[in-house]
Amino acid sequence: MRLVSHPLFAPILVAAVFLWGAALAAFLLVAPSLKTPWMDTLLVFCFGFNPAGRVYRLDTLILYLLQPPLFVVVVGFFYGAELREFLQRRAGQAVAVAAPLLFLSLSAFVVATSEVSASGTPLSPGTVGAPLRQGTPAPALGLTDHRGRPFTLAEQRGKVVAVTFFYANCHASCPILLSRLRALEARVPGDDLVLVAVTLDPSRDGVAELAAHAERWSLGPRWHLVTGPPGAVAAVLKAYGVQARPLPDGEIAHENVIQLIDRRGRLGFVYRGLGHPEEQLAQGLRVLIEDRG
Repeated sequence: MRLVSHPLFAPILVAAVFLWGAALAAFLLVAPSLKTPWMDTLLVFCFGFNPAGRVYRLDTLILYLLQPPLFVVVVGFFYGAELREFLQRRAGQAVAVAAPLLFLSLSAFVVATSEVSASGTPLSPGTVGAPLRQGTPAPALGLTDHRGRPFTLAEQRGKVVAVTFFYANCHASCPILLSRLRALEARVPGDDLVLVAVTLDPSRDGVAELAAHAERWSLGPRWHLVTGPPGAVAAVLKAYGVQARPLPDGEIAHENVIQLIDRRGRLGFVYRGLGHPEEQLAQGLRVLIEDRG
C-alpha cells in the first residue's frame, strides 16, 4: 500500500508503460526480419502475423499499439493529482515529453514501414511469380473423407485434383484457403475437378466435425475434407512437404499451400503462401484441365 500511495508511483508507472510500448514497437519492427521458426511462431500466435507474406494483421497491430496509451488514461483517472504535481517539475515535463514521443515515433514507424493488411494477406500479390509446372508423381494420399468414405488420390486419375491443408477450428488463413478453392471450383463446371482439404488436426477433426464444417461452408459433391489416424495424417503432411506446429490453446501454426495435381496423378503446380492472386491459380488450373495427355 505504501508503494501505490507514493507520489512518484503514478509518474514512474506511466513512464514505464510508454517505454514498454516503445520496446514492443521496436520488437515488431525487427522480429519479421529474423525469419526463424520460433520467432515466426511467436508472431503468428501473439501478433496476427502471416509468415508466408511477412505481413501483420492491421487490427491486431493497432490493438497492441493502443494498449499503452489506454493504460495511461486509466492511471490518469486514478492518479490525476499526483501526475499534475509531477508535471509541474522540470524533470516531470522532460519525462512527459520524452517517453510518449519515443513510443509514438516508433509506433508510427511500425505502421508506416511494416507490411500490414486488413486480413493479414500480402498487399501486392501480383508481384509473386507463378510457380513452374512440376511433373513428379504426387505422393500417395489415402484417408477418410467427411462422408465417412475412404478417399485415395489414386482413384482420382483422369481428374484434376486441388489439395490444401487446413483445420476446422482455424479462424486465420484456413478460411482464405477454402475460399480460394471455392473460387477455383466456380471456374470449372462439370466433374473434371476434385477439391481436397486435408486436416492438420486429426485428433479433433473427426468425420462428424468435418461433415459439420462442410455443411457450414456449403461444400458440394466435388469436395472431400479428409482425416485419419494422426500417424497417417502426419505421413501425408511430410510427403507433401507441409510444415505445421501446434500452439497453445489449440491453435496450429502452418504453411498455407495449394497443390494442383494433373489427370495422371502428377504434381502440376504448387502455390505456397497467400501471395498468389486468384487469376494465377486459375491459369495453372486451366493448363491442367486442358491437358488430357
